[in-house]
Amino acid sequence: MRPLRPRRGLRDHSLGRLALLVLVLVAALLVARTCGSQNRNVSKDEAIALASQEAGFEPCAQPRCVQIRFLQRGIPIRGYWLVGLAPALDENGDPVRSVSLLVDVQTGAIARP
Repeated sequence: MRPLRPRRGLRDHSLGRLALLVLVLVAALLVARTCGSQNRNVSKDEAIALASQEAGFEPCAQPRCVQIRFLQRGIPIRGYWLVGLAPALDENGDPVRSVSLLVDVQTGAIARP
């Protein structure tokens, strides 16, 4: 009678290792998709309007008077619009008395950077 050899585990087979690797990658992809998704409830135009109300003035019509960028800050990551407003431009075309505000993308709450 032949002695029984212990059965090899799943991770001892090359196909088993490949299956485990694929499983780990799929799980990581699912976690990254669900945790990293940002629900943008406040648009750029809404962020500019909210920041203008908070600043107390309407920015001039020139493109350099309104600057907006999307930022992600904190742990867990949260999205913000960084809105820079200026009421006028000087003779060199530079903004005068500019104000920068952070607008929370999800709630619309405003804070100073």
